[in-house]
Amino acid sequence: MKRSVRVFLVFLAVILVIGTVSLAEEDPVIVRVGDITFTKSQIQPSLMTDISLVELVSGTYLTDEEKQAQREETIDRYVGVALIQMKLRQLGKNDFTSEEEESMKSAARNQYEQIWQGIWAKAQQSDEKFTEEQVTESMEEMGYTINALYEEYKASERKLRLIEVYCPNLTLTEDMVETYYRENFLDPDKERYGNNLDLYEQEILAEKNESFYTPEGYRAIQQILLDYPDEVTKGLKNERARCNRATEALASALQTLAMAATTAAGWDDMAEPRAAYDEAAAETETAMKEYTEKREKLTLPLIQETADAIQTEYEAGTDFNSLIKKYSTDKSETNTEGGYPVHPDSQNWSPEFIEAVMSMERPGDISGPVLTDLGIHILYYASDIPGGEHELTGTERELLNASALNYYQGLELEKLLEGWKQDYEIETHPELLDD
Repeated sequence: MKRSVRVFLVFLAVILVIGTVSLAEEDPVIVRVGDITFTKSQIQPSLMTDISLVELVSGTYLTDEEKQAQREETIDRYVGVALIQMKLRQLGKNDFTSEEEESMKSAARNQYEQIWQGIWAKAQQSDEKFTEEQVTESMEEMGYTINALYEEYKASERKLRLIEVYCPNLTLTEDMVETYYRENFLDPDKERYGNNLDLYEQEILAEKNESFYTPEGYRAIQQILLDYPDEVTKGLKNERARCNRATEALASALQTLAMAATTAAGWDDMAEPRAAYDEAAAETETAMKEYTEKREKLTLPLIQETADAIQTEYEAGTDFNSLIKKYSTDKSETNTEGGYPVHPDSQNWSPEFIEAVMSMERPGDISGPVLTDLGIHILYYASDIPGGEHELTGTERELLNASALNYYQGLELEKLLEGWKQDYEIETHPELLDD
């Protein structure tokens, strides 16, 4: 089952369950189960990642009490890892063959490379400049090393071995699968995105992630995107410069107004900066209006013949994808395979783009030329995007069943681990961990 960016972050936290080894001179033992120990340098990175993830997903900082609860939960996870190894020792199943170790090391190297490439790609989208060495150093500081991944692969394999011994015959019912799906996939996405369109577009659409709940009201829109002719670009040079000056003046006036608000005793004390801001806002509005009017006046005569040709070919039965290939500068996979999700309340598109999209009455309609800063758009209303719960495909159902089985087997194993705690001498020192 694919998940959203939140679950990818959770995975990155889980890979630190074994942690990394520090070279610190003093490395106190935090967890001891029999003769198996985990030290502060191994557990601390996991705790910090766990806390950061909870705060990232919730959008709030944890209280001291919540941090204490997270500290105990992280330590308990390590106790479980140690108990699994102790049980497997008794069964003679704790060790790996050289072939198994090499396979897991190879998987760890591949996984590390995927994570590195993902972080590198994000770094390139940032306004700041990052080097490859900085990305590598950052990953190491967070504990994302090949060795940490290798240890996690071993921990996962040991858990599966114990499940095969103690929980192999668990019977999975449809109700169990449905409960698992709703509690772990559908309900969290519905709660997160049902009333937060901006968050949905930021985490799901922009990041090309999957959500199991879609807000109502989206349309799939394809486009033929045309560049502005050189005559238009040159003809708007002065108007564009005026818009830039007006925008900069408006930003400066807003900053001045905000600073005045921090020291003003009352509304009257802000009369001068308010007047300056209103003047800058009026100039910006006038400049933009004159710019868009002249852009339309210059552009439409020059591209009307192309727009008419597109309309004629479409009405004659030419598939819109064929027209995209013939005319459009946008031949992206999103544009050619289904179209862009566009919502009337979306902040990702310009007002004139949204207005044109919503003016089309039914799927199959196309628009006339729509002028935005990105270019000249001929829009195609491909379909309505069903809102509400995601309808699982057959393949997704199979993956869900396998995921649910693993989940419930894990719960059964957790119950066994809780009981096995009585069989071993367990020592923990959460007070030695930092927040």
